[in-house]
Amino acid sequence: MATAQEMLGATTGNYAGINSIQLNPSAMHNSKTYLEVHLVGLDLFFDNNALFISKSDYRFMNFFEPGYELPMHIEYGVEERPFYRYDNERRKTAFVNERLNGPGAMLIWKQHAFAISTSVRSVVSTHNIPYDVVNFAYLGLGYQPQQQINYTDKRPFTISGMSWAEIGLSYAYTFHARGFDQWSAGITVKRLMGFGGMYLHSSDLDYIVLNDSTFNVNNLDADIGIALPLDYNANTVNTAPLFKGGGFGFDVGVTYRRLAHHHQHDYTTSLCAAPYEDYIYRIGIALIDIGGIRFGENAVKMKIDNRPSSWENVNRINFSSINQILDTISYQFYGDTTSAYVDDQFTLWLPSAISAQFDYHLKEHWFVNASMIYGFPLAKGSLARPAQISITPRYETRNFEASMPVSLYDWTEPRIGLAIRLYGITIGTDKLGGFFHFSNFTGLDFYFSIKLLFNKGGCRDKGPKTCGTMESKPIRY
Repeated sequence: MATAQEMLGATTGNYAGINSIQLNPSAMHNSKTYLEVHLVGLDLFFDNNALFISKSDYRFMNFFEPGYELPMHIEYGVEERPFYRYDNERRKTAFVNERLNGPGAMLIWKQHAFAISTSVRSVVSTHNIPYDVVNFAYLGLGYQPQQQINYTDKRPFTISGMSWAEIGLSYAYTFHARGFDQWSAGITVKRLMGFGGMYLHSSDLDYIVLNDSTFNVNNLDADIGIALPLDYNANTVNTAPLFKGGGFGFDVGVTYRRLAHHHQHDYTTSLCAAPYEDYIYRIGIALIDIGGIRFGENAVKMKIDNRPSSWENVNRINFSSINQILDTISYQFYGDTTSAYVDDQFTLWLPSAISAQFDYHLKEHWFVNASMIYGFPLAKGSLARPAQISITPRYETRNFEASMPVSLYDWTEPRIGLAIRLYGITIGTDKLGGFFHFSNFTGLDFYFSIKLLFNKGGCRDKGPKTCGTMESKPIRY
């Protein structure tokens, strides 16, 4: 079980450009560049509140040693495990996010901004899992402290995962610019192509584990969907067709900027001469990752509709294929191998969220940003995005930028990050502690981005000098 989730050091600054659309498509108009060509970017993130590596055992560089294995320890009884547990009754969550951003470009022309972006994404999330379920999953049914206890949980929980490619077209428009006020709105429409996905959503779970080989499910209300690149009978790779489903998604947002100087109409005739208008502060809000993928190839949907089941000698069961597992589930709850199957297609929804940003220009090259991401599910079959609140001070110039995000992850976990930009190369982390052993290891965060930047007011001795960047000290009103 396991979350560079929002890439705070690469998505919130005035040189974020095309990366900024990940949080708010209207943010393109904040950019100090008129043109960006994105080459490649990578975002790796995982975190959880169930399992950890002790700080005494953890060294990041050990993972680069050939043949390295995690130290084993006795977690319960005589059984050895690589991870320790957080032994509490808090509900468990985990998030894994892998994002490879491919070629893309952004162009700003007066009040219009355009972008095309490509990426391959993979997300695995577990949301609100009961602690007792996690303990049995990790330690086995032989975990005696939880045996002979009737556990009842009517709070929904979800386990889901999906891998997909997406192509996005973004447009932002400055619909009001007068005096010291500037308003922009933006939208990104994404074509989604799913490599595979799965989910399990439980609305009601009532069970008791009697011993290390027997448990009774008194009641289960659950939905299951799988569409994997596998042959379900032979357990071999099945990539025909490559995409098991398709769909659409969108992001939409708006940004207000309080300008440092009275707005001046842009009369320039060349893109490179476009002026940059400095601001005192800006506020943005957006809905991101709204949409989903309809899987119809190699897809199975099952429904356990408030049914009981008794499982005996489970330690002797040896499944040989995915279909055998699914047929057994149907038989155990309905008495036959077909009744649990309800459809050969299902929809898995993106990790939708509300995104809010506030950016304040302190003086000259110093800024501070406050952002919030709040995830919400669109349906039972949804990827769950953890909440995050952050405050990010940064020093920003044309050729250099440094930022230090201080964030609260999933409402409870404080962390500090660091990101550095040199020209168009950004490298950073939102969880700096994951590379050291200051505390127990629960996850890691890393991202980088490489792009070509073409700055506003950057014409080489072309056009009037007054077409340069207006970046003097802000006038406060």
